[in-house]
Amino acid sequence: MKKTKKNMDCSMDNNSSLKQLIDDGNCLVDEREEEIILHKKGAGLKKIYLEPTSACNLQCITCVRQHWPRFTEGEMDMELFDKLLGRLKAFPDLERIHLGGFGEPLAHSQALQVIRKLTDSGYMVSLNTNGTLVTPDAARTLIESGVHIVYFSIDGVDESTFRKIRVGGELNDVVANIMNLQKLKQEVNAYNPKVVLEFVLMRSNLDQLPLMPKLAKEVGAPTVLVTNLLAHSEEMFQEVLYDIPGDKREMGAGVMAAPGWDRAAAQHSLPNPVVWPAVEQDYVMWGSVRMPRMYWGSSRRCAFVNDNAAVIRWDGSVSPCYGLMYSYPYLLDNRSKAVSAYLLGNIGSETLYDIWNKPEYVRFRYRVRNYNFPSCMDCSNSGTCDFAEDNEDCWGNAPSCADCLWSQGIVRCP
Repeated sequence: MKKTKKNMDCSMDNNSSLKQLIDDGNCLVDEREEEIILHKKGAGLKKIYLEPTSACNLQCITCVRQHWPRFTEGEMDMELFDKLLGRLKAFPDLERIHLGGFGEPLAHSQALQVIRKLTDSGYMVSLNTNGTLVTPDAARTLIESGVHIVYFSIDGVDESTFRKIRVGGELNDVVANIMNLQKLKQEVNAYNPKVVLEFVLMRSNLDQLPLMPKLAKEVGAPTVLVTNLLAHSEEMFQEVLYDIPGDKREMGAGVMAAPGWDRAAAQHSLPNPVVWPAVEQDYVMWGSVRMPRMYWGSSRRCAFVNDNAAVIRWDGSVSPCYGLMYSYPYLLDNRSKAVSAYLLGNIGSETLYDIWNKPEYVRFRYRVRNYNFPSCMDCSNSGTCDFAEDNEDCWGNAPSCADCLWSQGIVRCP
């Protein structure tokens, strides 16, 4: 069949000239020393991470807001949200919207209205929550709206550990809210939302990890999602468990109880295999613990870019990922790192479609998919290089994803 402009792609098989491909508006051309790259433009967005608010009702010790006085709180204006929602039809492959970010989604003054509008529009919605605001009314809305998954952050299985980490919260209250959600589901014979427990792994709560499957079984959660800590202070860096290249392997992948690893960590290992029954109405799922990578490796993959996702902050700013959505400090490999927000536009003044197809954004996604970044963590100059301190690298990338913990699978998000 003869190709027309409507179905023209970015290959050269159609014998079209580069100029014609550019003029058609379907491709962005990069001419380099040894290659010519044609980047396909279009409506490829499949997932949105939406931050309804940056506010939170807890003061968790792991959170950047405890160590960063410049952090500003705010919530997305409903007029801005409605503008975004009306323009999402430009992305026919968009199916999933996850409510999360740096704040507590349910702290938004009209959180339940936001959720209803998203699900009424046909999107598969999930959200992160600290669980304290999942009141009976909120639970009913989550069920009636058809929310797909609710991720409850629980970093301790006893009250003492929980209170030290998630300051301002009570474990018994959160567990009661989860149980009430599950009870309401049974009453109306609903299968969703599924409940997933999230656990930030640290030295001070390592002994709690083996207890998570028992809690998950009690609340009917089929998954425990474990992530490592992103340390925003020296105190929190001392809590880090993942293995750092060049350092003594004090703990490293010990929670997986590999031979030779630290015996203190091995004492807190999960039984192998760890499974439990999670009952959902008329069927049973086998629960499992999903561990993060515990060491720096050569394999790097950005789940945000590779899954065709974008992040939208409460103020309408668009970023490629969680790691670049704000400016903040954190410690990595015993050195301080200052991340600068990488924002491609704002949905208040531009359409998300136009932002998604900006040349800068298209080229950035290409670099990340091919991971054209050095590996800073195992570089011999990592201790003295000042590029990485400002989130740049010696290959000229700014921002740089060279030492991103998300791409390593060390830090994980839904």
